[in-house]
Amino acid sequence: MHAVWKILLDDAFVHAYKYGMVIKCPDGVYRRVYPRIFTYSADYPEKVLLATIRDKGLCPCPQCLTPKTKLHLMGQVNDLAFRIGSGARKYLARSVKRAREYIYTLGSGIASTAVDGLLKETSSVPTLNAFIERLGEDFNLHRMLTVDFMHEYNLGVWKAVFMHLIRLLYAQRDGIDKVAELDRRYRCISRFGRDTIRPFANNASEMKKLGARDFEDLLLCAVPAFEGLFDNNEDNKLVEQLLFKMAEWHAFAKLRMHTEETVKHLEKLTTNLGVLMRKFSTITCSRTETYELPREKAARERRQAEQSKSSDSPSAPTGKKRKGLNLNTYKWHALGHYVRFIRLFGPTDIYSTQIGEVAHRLVKRLYRLSSKLNATGKIAKRYMRVTFTRQKVLEPHEATKTKTPRRKHKHQMHPVGCDPTGYVPPDQHHFISPSRNSPIKLTEFLSQGRDDPALRDFKTKLLDHLLGRLTNRQFDGDDHDDFTDADRQSIRITDNKIFSVSRFQVNFTTYDVRRAQDSLNPSKQCNVMVQSPETEAGAHLYWYAQVLGVFHATVSVFPSSKSDLPSISSTRVEFLWVRWYGIEPGDRSGFRFAKLPKISFVPENDRFAFGFLDPFVVVRGCHLIPAFALGRTRRLLHSESTLARRVGERKDWMNYYVGIFADRDMALRYTDMGIGHQVSRTPATTSGADEEEIDDNRWDEDEDLEVDPSPGTMDEEEGDDSDNELRSDSSSVSTREDEDGESDGSEERYYDQDEDGVDDL
Repeated sequence: MHAVWKILLDDAFVHAYKYGMVIKCPDGVYRRVYPRIFTYSADYPEKVLLATIRDKGLCPCPQCLTPKTKLHLMGQVNDLAFRIGSGARKYLARSVKRAREYIYTLGSGIASTAVDGLLKETSSVPTLNAFIERLGEDFNLHRMLTVDFMHEYNLGVWKAVFMHLIRLLYAQRDGIDKVAELDRRYRCISRFGRDTIRPFANNASEMKKLGARDFEDLLLCAVPAFEGLFDNNEDNKLVEQLLFKMAEWHAFAKLRMHTEETVKHLEKLTTNLGVLMRKFSTITCSRTETYELPREKAARERRQAEQSKSSDSPSAPTGKKRKGLNLNTYKWHALGHYVRFIRLFGPTDIYSTQIGEVAHRLVKRLYRLSSKLNATGKIAKRYMRVTFTRQKVLEPHEATKTKTPRRKHKHQMHPVGCDPTGYVPPDQHHFISPSRNSPIKLTEFLSQGRDDPALRDFKTKLLDHLLGRLTNRQFDGDDHDDFTDADRQSIRITDNKIFSVSRFQVNFTTYDVRRAQDSLNPSKQCNVMVQSPETEAGAHLYWYAQVLGVFHATVSVFPSSKSDLPSISSTRVEFLWVRWYGIEPGDRSGFRFAKLPKISFVPENDRFAFGFLDPFVVVRGCHLIPAFALGRTRRLLHSESTLARRVGERKDWMNYYVGIFADRDMALRYTDMGIGHQVSRTPATTSGADEEEIDDNRWDEDEDLEVDPSPGTMDEEEGDDSDNELRSDSSSVSTREDEDGESDGSEERYYDQDEDGVDDL
């Protein structure tokens, strides 16, 4: 690798690096530009080669000299100080030069005592680094090697924790049934957005052919999925808290726009996550004997079979081996570097390995389509075809053929197919199609559902809602008790018809001041969130509702002598028919308590169980996950046949959890840190500033690294003597990386081919 880089860093580049190069800029002005290498995105095996250190050495980190035996202390104050102080890694040019003299002049072996005495303590290797050789010894090689979120967290820390949680479930009473229950829960979780949360595989516990974006979705929905599955209540509480903090760390570490407040929150969160993980390892993991999963056992047996073939000796059959959670790994240790790199280079998406992995995925796909002869040229031709096709697809078509719509059943609630909505301008709050292809005559509609609780007082509530809208009243949940029968008789719905459409598209400003869009389809059980008008202390920031229908109608007001309403000519009004959720009484949720907000449907006997909503007050769609541990019930809605449920459903879930980690924008809506969010008040129980610090020294005592306040411990002037705390030996730690990442091209989805045998953080 370094021989190749010496070719790339040729004399012309080095001259430009040192003295600059004059470039004529687009404004016509000549400027001297100095090319610089700021970041190098790579997975761990490539970092080891670039940093010229030993793989699985005594100090496996490319950025610091933390010994392998103390990698589990990630997040401690002394650990974080050691990384940037006396433990900061530097390229030992003199030691490498002396070691090469031992090898090439004196004939010593690479693993000889003389060479190890110079390099083993810092896990260095006698390889000349191309960047140092070509760009000078003042080039900061180790700062260039940035963190790798996809491999280190999604496919590293979280994957290892998820696998160990499944091992713990197998070790419980009726472990097989509990793993099956976990799979069933994940299958019941609905998708969200176009590709934000995707449907889960049949058996999430088997982890077959899962990419990084699949493991990411497993994490974002993990808290409700694992709730109540462990025999010990203390374990249930600790696992729930750990999963919440892991999802929170995931959200803040992946932010595309940071402020000083979010960086400080991430720094504090990293410390808390370290304490929680060590507590989980000390309490929950130590009290239960765990063994390798069936897939791990099968992978080990396959490897043994391959080894026996090469050695011509049959492998002896073995049972399941014990396997625990290993925190002494580089991937876990690397989480402590994220705050530093975010301060140095900005958000992690700037230097993410996703960019290279996505490009590699396309090249691999095109290679499979070639004849394998002169593949480079054929890949280039196919790439040009793909680019040309994409450009044509994005161009507007001059004429489109309209298909004859299928006949619709007369009792069907929602229209067949999608409305031709076209482009929705970003400055427009929402879009509801003006299509009148699916009219609903109110008289017939209400007579057919006279026994449906969802249609109780349907027209009265609709008229009150329309009157409140037309008189410009502020949204308060349609609590219009002052409208009289004379007022309701004054409003006219043209032809007594409302028109149903299939989609509701809402635009919103994200935390990083971008415009995004949620497309909501009532037939797929979509939910929305609106700003709560409640202002008293302790009130939740949002209200939640399930959208049962999207409608528009033409209405007018002809007030009688008994009504004080103004006369209003015919106007088109859009509205949503919703079923309201209510906040669970006494629920303590948010980042401070490490709990997801818990809600439930408003009981049918409440007059506000069903109602109507102005599309303009919708903030965006939201992801709700059933509280599986509490089961289903009919108490909230007794009728089995109702438009408020999907076809075939007879019960409601007792409670739902709000998926506040569905995406990063959603997470910051429950804090006051979103720059692009218009928050009328600070969240009462969810502000990141009010988070309680997890401080439990029982899990960290007597484990701190010794920090030398002098930063020159590893300088060449002091020779090769290092601090005694670096002299530590340990067994080999698996730091194997998954390779060949893939992506579906979406903003937040990363694929990575799964490999058997990846079991450590």
